[in-house]
Amino acid sequence: MITLVDTHAHLDLPVFDDDREAAIERALAAGVSAMIAIGFSQERWATTAALVEHYPMIVRTVGLHPNHAEDWTDDFPALLERETADQRVVAIGEIGLDYYRDHAEPAIQRAVFEEQLRLARRLDAPIVIHQRNAEDDVIALLKQEGPIRGVLHCFSGDREFASRCLELGLYLGVGGVATYKSSDSVRDALAFAPLNRVILETDAPYLAPQGHRGSRNEPAMIVRAAETLASIHGMNLAELAKATTDNAIELFGDSLADAIKAGTRRRACE
Repeated sequence: MITLVDTHAHLDLPVFDDDREAAIERALAAGVSAMIAIGFSQERWATTAALVEHYPMIVRTVGLHPNHAEDWTDDFPALLERETADQRVVAIGEIGLDYYRDHAEPAIQRAVFEEQLRLARRLDAPIVIHQRNAEDDVIALLKQEGPIRGVLHCFSGDREFASRCLELGLYLGVGGVATYKSSDSVRDALAFAPLNRVILETDAPYLAPQGHRGSRNEPAMIVRAAETLASIHGMNLAELAKATTDNAIELFGDSLADAIKAGTRRRACE
């Protein structure tokens, strides 16, 4: 029985309201023993908290996404710190920079990212980093505020960017993008990256893998990314699952390990 972890999913979003329970059951049946729900805004801190209260195989993160950076107030550091007192919160995220969309001014994004990096360092918490069209500034701020543990969510760069991330100690988040026909440079970067520095994710409901593009993504589809990564590294799916699950536990800690145990027990009973 393989054990996979979806380290980045948005199961609390309304798109799952009609079949959330079924989507979680499909994930368990596919080998996904645990999932991390990403609380990317203050509203989502509440909805992910409700989700983990109901499902012991789910843990969560809290942070302010760069597209919501203009929501930041002086109260946010204290609010975030209070949220992290919950043992089911395993990281600060997703945080970072997004210059592709214009929801927030870049200067505001950078200031909010800096604040959250400093908070994560003070709390000794890992981070989940969102980056879009902002590679140089993300790397610069991480160097400025480091050392910090974390994952570069939705890795879609080339070997050179992978090297820069790895030099900072980051993990690379591997999902549907790695399966796309146009993603040769991403697969080349993942062949270059050591296996102990990659973790699996879906970003569900976004970024469905090849063969499902245009449809809603969900945690069960992480198997496609796992198969792609296993092929890149010349190993079988069970070996890849164990390696990436061990990596996820190394980054996110005991609370994730407990969630994996809960999910594995539930799978064994079904």
